[in-house]
Amino acid sequence: MNEWIKHDMHLWLIEIFNDFCFKHDMPKNKDGEYLSASDILQKYGSYMVSYREPLTDYQTIWLENYLYLWEGTNGGEDISSQGEDI
Repeated sequence: MNEWIKHDMHLWLIEIFNDFCFKHDMPKNKDGEYLSASDILQKYGSYMVSYREPLTDYQTIWLENYLYLWEGTNGGEDISSQGEDI
């Protein structure tokens, strides 16, 4: 995949992640930045301590799918050839 396209995909993924986090009031770190998708799933997947409610199924699935796409743009993998059943 062309590196420029991967860069654009990376920026687009950052934008939609921040939008998702804003709309779903996801937790932030001490610097005011949203936690990463993997941190949210690992730390708050079953119980969001600061919000006293669990992630919904939709939020969990969205974050898992986001991580799949993130790895495809960051990890140098060609995501078009993976996960044909998705």
